[in-house]
Amino acid sequence: MRNKRYTLVVRQLVAGETSSDVLSEFFELLDGLDLGVKAVYLDRCFYNSTCLGLLYAYNYAYVIPVVKWGETIKDELSSGWSRVIEHEL
Repeated sequence: MRNKRYTLVVRQLVAGETSSDVLSEFFELLDGLDLGVKAVYLDRCFYNSTCLGLLYAYNYAYVIPVVKWGETIKDELSSGWSRVIEHEL
């Protein structure tokens, strides 16, 4: 099981749930397992301030596609592939 990637959860949102509800449920699941998680890879629906706050609180490394909301982020992301930017949601 060392250095392998596994899909732990594939789940559809149901009416009344938010992406942060699902992420919180996922982290509770991870807490109950004896796994050394290096990073979580999430869909773009998790790109919001609540989910980013949960990721920060649980201290997991993560990969999330950035959603281009607004002109500022569109401009920042339109020039080249590799760079570091600071952007607040």
